[in-house]
Amino acid sequence: MTGSDPHVWERLEPAWHAAFALFVLVTAALVVTNPDAPTVAGTALLAVIGLVHALLAPPAMRDAPSRLGAAYLAVTVPATVALFALTPVGSVMLFVLFPMVWRLLGTRAAVVVTVGLVAAVTAIGMLLSGAAPGPGYLALYGGAALSAVLLGLWITSIAAQSDRRAALLAELERTRCELAAAHREAGALAERERMARDIHDTLAQGFTSLTLLVRAAAGEIDRDPAAARRHLDLAERTARENLAETRALVRAAPPAPPAGDPLPVALSRLVARCGEAMRAGAVGGGADGSEADRSGAAGAGATLDTAGWDPPGPGRCTPEREIALLRIAQEALANVRRHAAASAVAVTLRRAEGGTRLEIRDDGRGFDPAAERDGRFGVNGMHGRATELGGTLTVLSAPGAGCRVIAWIPDTAPDAPGTEARAPQETAPEAADPPETASRETAEPAGGHP
Repeated sequence: MTGSDPHVWERLEPAWHAAFALFVLVTAALVVTNPDAPTVAGTALLAVIGLVHALLAPPAMRDAPSRLGAAYLAVTVPATVALFALTPVGSVMLFVLFPMVWRLLGTRAAVVVTVGLVAAVTAIGMLLSGAAPGPGYLALYGGAALSAVLLGLWITSIAAQSDRRAALLAELERTRCELAAAHREAGALAERERMARDIHDTLAQGFTSLTLLVRAAAGEIDRDPAAARRHLDLAERTARENLAETRALVRAAPPAPPAGDPLPVALSRLVARCGEAMRAGAVGGGADGSEADRSGAAGAGATLDTAGWDPPGPGRCTPEREIALLRIAQEALANVRRHAAASAVAVTLRRAEGGTRLEIRDDGRGFDPAAERDGRFGVNGMHGRATELGGTLTVLSAPGAGCRVIAWIPDTAPDAPGTEARAPQETAPEAADPPETASRETAEPAGGHP
């Protein structure tokens, strides 16, 4: 029998060997107690059968079909036929010999051996009885051979089904392991991407600000000590904020807005820092810590308008969403400072369509959103933060016409029960706005450069 299920046979093998030994002992008892049976010859044949089974059957069953199994049957089949020729009680051993034939041989070989074994036993029975061959014996032989073959084929089919089931289970286990490995890899990649985005949006920008603030202070230390001290104070505040961000990343906790302030207050700090940088003429300047009015200036050249902002109800705009909006504003304002050459930037925060709408608008050099650019990690990060929370990110710009970055994030996830997040439709820019060259949900850098 080919391809046997190792789990089934290994589990049943001890019981099978015990049953085989029991049949040998029972046959030996019948031979000894039968006065017509040749006791010495019968017990000798049974001893040979038992010894060969003990030595060859276990390894032959574990590696069937094999030459070892053929050698086993080459001894036990003739010995059993000879035992039957000596005494009819030898037929008891046929009950355990036929299963061994089908266990140790392939299907075709097992059919041949089975038919031959039944023919030999039938012929010996006819000779011992002295009866002439007739239809009755032929019917008996044919029925016995057919029954033995059908029984063997049935056992083989059961074992083959076990093979297929074992192969399927093994394949399912391999697939499960592969999926688990893929999930672990995907999780690791997502975590690395999250860490890279957080580092870019927080630590990297903070270090850039520190470098530029120290450079500005070094240039003014002789001609304007007061301005140099102001820049150094801002550099110290930036370093402290970076230290807090670093500790949050080490703890794997989501970074909180500066000083744990509400979103409008945290934005006012961010806009004030941008305005201070624009006043000082130092790209990447720091904040002075002042808070802006709800619709007033937060620093020369940078304004914050929160007149359309009404805090949502409890549990609606979660801290995770506020942090995402704050990071988008942080990246957009950093691009304005680095690339736009703008004289003014306006940040607007308001409620819209069951969510929060944040717009960063500058009057800088602008750009063509359709143009290919390299190094768009920050912009992709803004886009990722918005879309991960079910929101959108839209960029409207044209060369020489400034830029608008518009982010909208719903208060609840799109798949939350009883809710349906719907992004507000951005209208065409007015005459004073940059010409409409937009790419919705395809983030482009604020201020005209990646």
